[in-house]
This record gives sequence, structure tokens and C-alpha cells, in this order.
Amino acid sequence: MNWSEKLDDFGRNLLRFLGTDPDWLPQDYNPVTRALRDSNLIDRLAAQDWFDTRTCRAAMSKVVTVCQMVVYDEQRGPEQDGKQKALRRHWYSYFKTEFAQPLSEQLGDDLQSEKWGLNWAGRLSQTYAKFVDCYGVTYRDLWVEDASRMMSKNWSTLFRGCHIIIAVEKDSLFSDFTAPAKALGAQTVYSGKGKSSKAAIEKVLREHFNWYDDSSNPFSEDDPLIILHISDHDFDGEAVIGPTFAEQARRYTPHILEARVGIKPETVTGLGHNPVEKWYQVKVTNSGYVKWAEEKALFLAECWECGNKWPVVGTTTDEYYVASSQHKCPECGENAIAFTAGKNGSPAHGYEVEALRTRDYYGLLVDTLLQVLPFDYILEKLRDECKADAYQAAQKIAQEIYEENESYQALLKEFDRLDAIKSGFERTVENNLQNLGEPHVDDWRDDGDDPKPDEFREHVTDASDWSEPWRPFDKDDRTDRLVKFLKEEEEETIADFENEVIEWK
Repeated sequence: MNWSEKLDDFGRNLLRFLGTDPDWLPQDYNPVTRALRDSNLIDRLAAQDWFDTRTCRAAMSKVVTVCQMVVYDEQRGPEQDGKQKALRRHWYSYFKTEFAQPLSEQLGDDLQSEKWGLNWAGRLSQTYAKFVDCYGVTYRDLWVEDASRMMSKNWSTLFRGCHIIIAVEKDSLFSDFTAPAKALGAQTVYSGKGKSSKAAIEKVLREHFNWYDDSSNPFSEDDPLIILHISDHDFDGEAVIGPTFAEQARRYTPHILEARVGIKPETVTGLGHNPVEKWYQVKVTNSGYVKWAEEKALFLAECWECGNKWPVVGTTTDEYYVASSQHKCPECGENAIAFTAGKNGSPAHGYEVEALRTRDYYGLLVDTLLQVLPFDYILEKLRDECKADAYQAAQKIAQEIYEENESYQALLKEFDRLDAIKSGFERTVENNLQNLGEPHVDDWRDDGDDPKPDEFREHVTDASDWSEPWRPFDKDDRTDRLVKFLKEEEEETIADFENEVIEWK
């Protein structure tokens, strides 16, 4: 990655001011963090016409990230082990201690305030996301891997080129949807953990779909990525959490189909549940929540004539309205008393995913998939993959021929007779030699090759994903010594076996 290309004018000006060539960034240190540590950098920069203390936090965050990535590329990552780490590791590795804290001190910020850490941690996340969104960088390039999201991979798919993700809103749903995912042919089950992570989506595409870059993109117009997301029936679930799964994936491919498998009022009643028992009050704290509630939230309507109460979807506007059929009393046919959404309005309700049993969603998964993939299309794909197998056909017929051919059967019997003679000789030789060797297996137990404690420490220090427990003694070497011993001590026995004539005709 040519990180110098990611610098803007501010970044180049800052690095030149620090005496660093922006086209030849240092690989062994970060010039921005060094300058913050060694001097009062902000006072020195205040006189520069391109520098503004009001906007420097975001601008300097970008520069320090570019410089740090150059160092990480040279040192093989935040911990010099060649592995991507969670964003939180980056926060503690350099961003908080070497950049955010000294910069804040020089700007006069209050490091003890409750919001300081949240604001700067959010800035780190936003800075990295900006590189991914706008500068052709991936989270792998940034040495980031999100390990906080639950995800599982299935090896079988509905048909070749069918890339399906079942994305659930929260971790509590994850395990319940692994079984239907396999039955549906979904390659991945993924939890957004409240709201999906950009880095986690990239990890899913890499590890589950073999996406690496545009040159190795498995998705196309004919084979799109299909995201079926399961979320609550509320503003966040429908308008924020659900669509976020696909929005984040679109930075890697435009070929995406998405559909919501979320709970709906008609689903609750259609499955025979009492809609009032299952609902909960949703937020109406801003215009987005209010607008959603006016159209899709559930309200408890009350008849102005007989006092009957029943659940309806959507609000009325005022007391002089033309009532829809659902706002007419099912008992007497009169209208409901007017109700509205908002801070001082009527209580608005939605449903959490858990309002339905998990198995209630199994059929809904199929219905939702058929919204984006026509059933006839699926059948055509499955027909293409369900062709007769000429090899297996030949094997089945050949087996019948072998069973009916007398000469072939006689040949098999001769093979069995010879194999029995061969195996008998081998067992005699091996059992005799093993019996001769058993009394001597401990002869080299203490062979003067004891290691030092530092060797044990070095083994653990150099651990990798392929490491095994420490084994300082060589079993093969001791076995070779036993071989040499038996050849010398049992020379006559070995010679007798070598010269023995085997009767087999």
C-alpha cells in the first residue's frame, strides 16, 4: 500500500513542518507522535495559516494513522506477529497513549471528562472507516480484524454461486438460526451485535466467501450476495440495523440483494399470537422515530361509542378524520378515538424478534428468499446440478459384472489366499522383533540430552497458530538407536528371516 498517496494537503504540510518528506515516510517511527512527545507541537503550529485548532483533531487523526500504517507494514502489524488485531488493540497500542492524550493536553481538553474517551475512540473508528469508504483501503490494509461479532460458516450452499448471509440483529439470536441456515443453503450466519461492524463485514466476505479485492470478487450480477436480515419491528430494526448489513457490504461489491425477515404485526397475528401480549413501547424521541411510528407502529385504538379497545397499525391525525377500516370498531362499527404518535401522543408499540418462536422464522426465511430469487430460477439452478453421474453408473454395473464373472471371483479367492500367506510371514517377523526390542525401550531414557529452561521459554515465546506442546526429546532418534542395537545383537535371527523360503504355490 502506498500510504503517501492517502495524504491530503494538510497532512503533507504537517509532515513538511516536522521535517519529514511526505513521499518517503519513516518506517521505524511515527513522526507525528514523536513530535507530540518531544515538544509543544500545537503552540508551534498555531502560527501556520493552514492549521486550525478547531479542526485539527480530525485532520491530525488521518495523518497519524497514515504514518502508523507505514510503521505497521514494516513491523508486521501492531504486535509484530503478522496478524490483524481488533480496533481496541490499535486504540491502546498507539492512538490513545501516543496521540490522543498528548494532543488533548496541548489543546487544553479535559482528559478526565466522561466523554473524552468515547469521543476519541469514536474518532479512531471514524478515521479508519473514512479510509475504507473513500480511499480504496481495506481493514486488512489497516491491520484491523473485528473479533467481536459472532459468525459461522457452512460449506454447503443452495446451489453453486448462491451466496447467502443470514444476518441477525443480536447475539442472543445467533445459535437459533444456524440450523435453518444450513437447511436453506446459507453460507453464513452473522450477528450484528446491536449494529453491524464494517470491519466484521469485511472479515465475513474474506473468510466465508473468499473475497480479497476486485480482482478476486466472487460476486457478480448473475451471482450476487444475498443478505437476509432479521431485526426487531421498530425504527432501529427496520431503518437502521437491518439495512446496515447491506450498506456495509456494498463498499466491496455492488451486486447485492437484500430482504428483511423481521417480525411484522401481521406475522404475529397470523401465527395465532395475541398482538398486545407480544408488543413493547418503542421510542418516539425524534422525527425519524415519530414518522416510523405514524406509519408502522401499533396503537391501542378505543371506540368513542362503546369503549371497545383493539390494536391497530398506524395513527389517526385528528378527531376529524376519515377512518380506515382498521380504525373502525370491530364491535359496533364506529370510529376510534383519535390518537397520534410523538412525545405527548399515544403509546406506540413494536415487536422484538423474540416475540415469535425461533421456529416461526424458518418458513419466513424461505418466503423472504423467494422475494429476491424466483422459485423457478432456484429450480433451474438445482436441475443444472442434479445430472446423472456416468462414473457412478459405470461403477454400479461393473460391480454386478464382477459378481457374476466366475474367473474374476476365482482370481479374488487366489488374492485372498496369497494375502493370508504374506500377512502371516509379516506378523511372525514383526512380532519376533518387537518381543526382542521391548526389554530395551528404556535403554536411552537418560541420554545426556536434557534441555535448559531457556529452551522451554524460547519454545513458548515463539508460539504461533501451529505450535504444539514442548517436546524436547526425540523419539525417532531413540527408535533409530534401538534399530541399530537389534541389528547388532540379533544379527543371526534377522539373517534367518531374510533367508527363509515362503511356500505359496
